[in-house]
Amino acid sequence: MTELFQDIARFFTSIRHFFFLPLLLFAGNFHQALDKYDSDWKHEPDFTFLYKPVVSFNPEYVDYMEREIDYALKRRGFNGSVMVAHKGKEVYNKSRGYSHRNAKIGFRDSDNTFQLASVSKQFTAIAVLMLYERGLIDLDDDVQKHINGFPYEDITIRHLLNHTSGLQNYMYLFDNYWRENRLPAFDDMLDLMIQKSLPLNFTPGRRFSYSNTGYAFLAMLVEKVSGETFAAFMKNNVFEPFGMHNSFVFESHMNMSHAQTRGVAAGHERSGRFTRIIPVDHVDGITGDKGIYSTTEDLLKWDNALDMNLLLSEETLQMAFERGRLRSGYAVNYGFGYRLKKQGNDNIAYHHGWWRGFRTSYVRLPDQTLIVILNNTNASINGLDRQLQNIVNRSPYPRFIDKEGILAEN
Repeated sequence: MTELFQDIARFFTSIRHFFFLPLLLFAGNFHQALDKYDSDWKHEPDFTFLYKPVVSFNPEYVDYMEREIDYALKRRGFNGSVMVAHKGKEVYNKSRGYSHRNAKIGFRDSDNTFQLASVSKQFTAIAVLMLYERGLIDLDDDVQKHINGFPYEDITIRHLLNHTSGLQNYMYLFDNYWRENRLPAFDDMLDLMIQKSLPLNFTPGRRFSYSNTGYAFLAMLVEKVSGETFAAFMKNNVFEPFGMHNSFVFESHMNMSHAQTRGVAAGHERSGRFTRIIPVDHVDGITGDKGIYSTTEDLLKWDNALDMNLLLSEETLQMAFERGRLRSGYAVNYGFGYRLKKQGNDNIAYHHGWWRGFRTSYVRLPDQTLIVILNNTNASINGLDRQLQNIVNRSPYPRFIDKEGILAEN
């Protein structure tokens, strides 16, 4: 019997290389495949399926949401698009009114594209964090390190992100000194800042003061570090990889009158019974603080990509939702591209926007509820986001059903 066991042992010893070698090769190839996937995933045309969530809504809840939100928007005379989504899937997504003059916005048409105004700032901030995660910048780098000729010392990238830089409003310079018959570019903004030697409003880091200038320089920084235009960086790294086909960054060569015939809404100004389309503004060539166009459906894809850490790691993304701090240690209610507030026991990240006939709102709630409001008139949307939250919260119906059609917890 002992000899039999010895023979068996010798047999397995002799074949161990044949067994383990293929296993090792498979493991090595699998690891290489993962490495390749990590580096090349942006080029996979069908990658978007990974963040299409699978949830089922209770039909009674859907009917309730449609009835209540339709009524609220009708009472306001709302013009634009509104979406409410839970766990990555829209439960309400409708457009009403007019995109420009007498051309009606298509009901639930996915190409109702709106200027996001200051809601654009979250895209700029995430682009900067993408460069940070790639090791191309540090958030505490002086801006002068990356933008040659930047005329202010001791302003860091973090100061720009948190609105604590002290920079004056660049729009003042273009309103008063721009005489060119073209839209300005980032270099024109920098040149004017150098020529006019505007003093800082305060020492960097000492105060919070909301600054469009800071986010315009962040977009410029993305260009200098990446070697691409800001529009190209967003297209190649965000919009195309995630199937956001109706999103883009405005560029000075674009004919927006032609774009409006293809589903891009125009900003309107109402005056009594009359409305007028607001033309392209002389500072529209500067983006980052504004200038990104998108749709409710594309914004849901964006939000899902963030939640699934397809753009940034969880650790890096959370930096965007942390309150900035002044030199005194005082925390401000702004992260990177998001305003932050406490509502009851919930921490909410949000941003509102206004620019030349567009008013927008983007609210992320901690229970994976997303509210998007895109309006293309100068009519106020103040409080509409809270009104939509109240509609959600007072629903008498459970939100979801499980695979067997049984009502599930929210």
